[in-house]
Amino acid sequence: MHNKLFSKAFSLFLVLLLVPSYLTADDNLIKSGEQKAMVCTACHGVQNSANPEWPNLSQQSTRYLVEQLHAFRDGTRKNALMSSQAMNLTDQDILEIAKYYNSIPAKKGKITAEDNIVTLGQTIYRGGIKDRDIPACISCHGPKGLGIDRTGYPKVSGQHAIYLEHRLQEYKEGYDDRDAIGKSFSIMSSISFKLSNKEMKALSEYLQGLY
Repeated sequence: MHNKLFSKAFSLFLVLLLVPSYLTADDNLIKSGEQKAMVCTACHGVQNSANPEWPNLSQQSTRYLVEQLHAFRDGTRKNALMSSQAMNLTDQDILEIAKYYNSIPAKKGKITAEDNIVTLGQTIYRGGIKDRDIPACISCHGPKGLGIDRTGYPKVSGQHAIYLEHRLQEYKEGYDDRDAIGKSFSIMSSISFKLSNKEMKALSEYLQGLY
């Protein structure tokens, strides 16, 4: 009995001893990422980007940001500005920048579109379109659009509607090459391919103000 109690107490001591070191390690990644992200803030800002064509990165999924920066770096995702920025980043740089942006609380977005457009977006986001086999976006991105970090499903709430609409168009236009680009792209491409331009706009406008 005494040995069992001692063993449990010793195990608890080890856990308590190790937890602060993990927290410190994560804090160090964020602190280092803050320095390396200074060039990123010129376009993306800290919480919000000034240009609605550039995405907000605050509170974004670490895994999603890592995957996208790798895609820009290796040319899988093409953007002249982002590819040139990412090509000089190491894997460690990418992780630290992603950790930094993930640690920043996001600001709430605002709904600016007319009610009928927002209502259509909300209907698709929460219920999908059954007769076209379009799944509800909520199933992957969550009721508040916060995404799922461990799977890399991105945070979409509070994002600029213009950026989201452009991104959905990119998924749709890349339909023929979807499998070669990657699993996440393929999933979104298959969904976006079935959406009309009006529906993509409605979703984007709804998501801009979702919280």
